[in-house]
Formats: sequence, structure tokens, C-alpha cells
Amino acid sequence: MIDYANLVPPTGSLASLFNTFFFALPFAFWVLVGIMAVVAISSYFTKQLTLGGAVAAFLVGFGTTWILGFGGLATLLLFFISAGVLGKIAKRSIAFDVMKIHKKGGRRDASQVYANGLMALVSALLYALDPSIPFLVMFGASVGEAASDTFAGEVGILSKTKPVSILTGRSMTPGLSGAVSPLGLASGLLGAILIALCVWGCFLPVTGKSVLYVSVIALSSFFGCLLDSVLGATVQAHYYDEVNDRITEHAVVDGRILPLERGIRWVDNDVVNLLSNVASALFGMSLTLIIG
Repeated sequence: MIDYANLVPPTGSLASLFNTFFFALPFAFWVLVGIMAVVAISSYFTKQLTLGGAVAAFLVGFGTTWILGFGGLATLLLFFISAGVLGKIAKRSIAFDVMKIHKKGGRRDASQVYANGLMALVSALLYALDPSIPFLVMFGASVGEAASDTFAGEVGILSKTKPVSILTGRSMTPGLSGAVSPLGLASGLLGAILIALCVWGCFLPVTGKSVLYVSVIALSSFFGCLLDSVLGATVQAHYYDEVNDRITEHAVVDGRILPLERGIRWVDNDVVNLLSNVASALFGMSLTLIIG
């Protein structure tokens, strides 16, 4: 059995107090299984996740919570719930069908869940082996990057200002990877800060050193968001649909195999998200080691 008193920094927070009570129960494992099953099933029936996505979310959520406690669960749920709400708002508000550009629909599948949540689970596992601040920051940066990228994408697409390429500054079609707008960037920064504050409240004491760690989480998360846009503008596969005269992430449209416009064929949005998430987590851990 994991010793949560030593694993999770004793902050006196509601999450840490609940951990002390909950994980002392003899049936805590099965209750947590039930809690995560309810979350996964609810996500499936509310059409936030596919069946595969729900299973992936259960595995990531259960593994992370069993190791980091309910502070880890609170951090993941903050990202997941806010992403779902923003996604529904964006879907109802945009005046065009973004799915003609994006490869996948509004329901996240297993690949999307792992692309955004696998590093959080890996960070938690590393923290279980070595309960130190760098791995805790690594966890926060991975979730923060996923939130930052999601906030930037879902809110940025509502911008009345036409987005531009993060590399060239030229105008781009809203919804295309690599396109950024002031609203999207501000939203991405807000998502990064929100997760960083959640990690602070759940895991860290109110000290000056904690401010540094929280700043690292926010900075690393936003860095990953920007990297996601750079990768989206360079290596992510985009195709040209001559019939409809648009760039799209779909390799095949109405049975027609589209020519590659830019990027690498096997690099889709999930690969870009995973690479950005890993980079953000490693960047956060490295900065924390430097700070000491």
C-alpha cells in the first residue's frame, strides 16, 4: 500500500486531508474504481468521449489518483471539465463547420486522451518512485500544457480578429493548426495559470519557493502551447482539397485522396499534442532542477 503521508506533500489542504481519510479505508481501491468508472461512463454518455476515450480516461484518471491522491484528480478534472464546457460553447458559437478542417470530431477518442494525459500518468509514476518536487512540477506542466492548448484552440477560434501564422505572421483560416490570435494566446496563458494555481492549492504550501514552482508550471505549460502551434505549422500533415479549395487535416475527402500540402503524413494533431505535452513536462522538470 502506498504511504500517502510521504508521497504527497502535507499541505493541510482539503485534498490532503481527504487523502488521509479516504486511503485509510480498507475498500479505498474499489471505491476509487467506482468513482472513476462513473466519471468515464458519464463522459461517454454526455458525448465528451468515445468508448475508447472513456476507457483511456479511466486508466489515466485512476492511475494518477491512486498515486497522487485527490489533488491529482482535482487537477485532471479541472482540465477535463473546462475543456468540455469550452468545446460546447465553441461548437455553438462558430459560424462555420470546423470539422471540415479538423480530422476528428468533438468526442475525444483514446489517442486524444493519451496525447493529453499520458505524460500526467508517467509523471505520477515517477513521483511514486521518487516523491520530489521536480516530478510534481512535471505533472502540473503536462496537465497545464493540455489545458493551455485547449483553451487557446477552443476560445481562439471565436476571435473576431483573423488569426495569423505563428511563424510568418500571414493571415490563416480559423481552425488551422499553427494559427494564433491575441484572444487565443491570452486564453492559453489563462489555462496554464489556472492549472498551476490548482496544483499549488492541492499540493504546495504557501511559501516563496512555491511561487517559483507555480510560475515554472505556468511558464512550461504556455511554452508547450506555443510549441504545439509551431509544430502544427511545420510538421503536422495538412492536405489541399482542390474541389472545395481549402486546406484540411483530412487525407481523404468524399473518397478522394488529397495531396499533401505541407508537413509529414504520419504526424497528425494527436502526435503534435503528445510531442508538445512531453516537451512541456520535461521543460518544467528541468527548470525545477535548476531552481533547486
